[in-house]
Amino acid sequence: MRLLLRIIKFAFQHFFRNFWLSLVTVSMLTLTFLTVDVLLGLNLATDAAINNVEKRVDVSVTFKIGTEEAEVKNAASYLRSLPEVEDVGFVTPDEALTDFKTKHANNPTVLASLDEVGGNPFGYELIVRARSADNYPMILEALDHPSFRDFIEAKDFTSHETVLASLSDVTVKARWFGFTLLAIFLAIAVLIVFNTVRVTIFVHREEISIMRLVGAAGWFIRAPYLVEAFIFSLTALIISGLVVVPAVLIFNPLFDAYFETSSQLQNFFIGQAFWVFGLEFVGAALVCMASTAFAMRRYLKV
Repeated sequence: MRLLLRIIKFAFQHFFRNFWLSLVTVSMLTLTFLTVDVLLGLNLATDAAINNVEKRVDVSVTFKIGTEEAEVKNAASYLRSLPEVEDVGFVTPDEALTDFKTKHANNPTVLASLDEVGGNPFGYELIVRARSADNYPMILEALDHPSFRDFIEAKDFTSHETVLASLSDVTVKARWFGFTLLAIFLAIAVLIVFNTVRVTIFVHREEISIMRLVGAAGWFIRAPYLVEAFIFSLTALIISGLVVVPAVLIFNPLFDAYFETSSQLQNFFIGQAFWVFGLEFVGAALVCMASTAFAMRRYLKV
């Protein structure tokens, strides 16, 4: 216990004697932690956005005018039997006409053209909603069933497909940018830790020589530097936590309102704080200790 306290004491002495180097190291590690947290928040936002879009996505299947109601109901029953389908809405020609008139109530030109057509220009329509956006291609393929494909006039999914594809593309690019930024900050932090340990060894070279002369074990000389790497990681984690937690509490209501979620941001970063920040700390500590060990192996001949 006494040896452990001495090691911790030496580690803090190293930390404060090279305060400006320690400050730069902690700053870079803090930026690395914040980048990870931003990436996690971005992942939550993109998942929420995709789920939000998926809730509004459907396939509109329009049947030819004159198609019997029984044929449309058979198609609806078949689609409901598919495991990929969550719900199938049924729209009659009269309902479609009423919706059209309501939608264009302020556009007399469109209503006049409807009068010129005469009668009801709409056929039956099915609104098909899938359990996941990935299921829509299979549903579109199922609509080619020989029992009713000849009655179908149009299948409208193109606009939704474009939105989902664009959203996925933006998500991938944003994640790659975030990972690149994270790699840059982490690489800089590793180099700074390496150089900090090297400078510390140089500054304390006389003390290290005296410790060797009095017979100090090699592990006892090395241990403070590893503990110092631990201190770097812990200090950076605390600072990043002091930034992230208030930010989450501030932005959580806006996040919920925009993405129609329920405390998703808060539940992740605060509800699972032990795992989120704990894993970040373990990862950073291991990287810092590895960099420290490499620096000691090169410059500390013990």
